[in-house]
Amino acid sequence: MSLVPVRDLRNHTAEIIERARNGEEVTITVNGVPAATLVPVRPPTRLFLTKQEFLALRPGKPVAEAHPHDLWDDTTDDLGPIQ
Repeated sequence: MSLVPVRDLRNHTAEIIERARNGEEVTITVNGVPAATLVPVRPPTRLFLTKQEFLALRPGKPVAEAHPHDLWDDTTDDLGPIQ
């Protein structure tokens, strides 16, 4: 982590932001006192797995391709009327 006076941030904004983008944590100081920290943006983490990703996590189980019947919509049309 490096300290950068607010005056240098004003005069070299793009350069300091590029340093943060490259992974450096840059603390901005005002009159020598830390005021803020620039950190790189982290890519968002997904909160879910796709079905294929989940199945791939199972040890020793091959990932099967989807069967065409699995892609059909579920309906009750073939059950006939309720009596």
